[in-house]
Amino acid sequence: MMGAMNIVEFLEARIAEEEAGIRAGSFVVGTTEIPEDGGEAKGSLGERMQEECAQKRAIIASWQEAADLEGIEDPGEAQGTVAIARRAMLTILAGSYREHPDYDPGWSPDLPTDVPGEAAGEPAKR
Repeated sequence: MMGAMNIVEFLEARIAEEEAGIRAGSFVVGTTEIPEDGGEAKGSLGERMQEECAQKRAIIASWQEAADLEGIEDPGEAQGTVAIARRAMLTILAGSYREHPDYDPGWSPDLPTDVPGEAAGEPAKR
């Protein structure tokens, strides 16, 4: 386990690990599929994972740009509705890594458990 890091440093490290795994071929499951309806082909799982990493990096960059403009150095210092909403994006991203030894339980997001459009207690329709 590394020393204490803030949530942005933690996310950047996890994304770098994912990207390294993708480049090394650890996640090369699936192939390009051409839909029967003649629509656009879907990329492999590895390609989709690379795109997801890029999207996560864009969220982090958006946070950092806004934080720089507001003089925020640590996401934990965020105050005000907009800053807290931006910080929530980071905690939601970090939540998918909660099993990692460097994950700080203080980052744990309170995620909704209700599924829109379903009555409470009814099983999800699949």
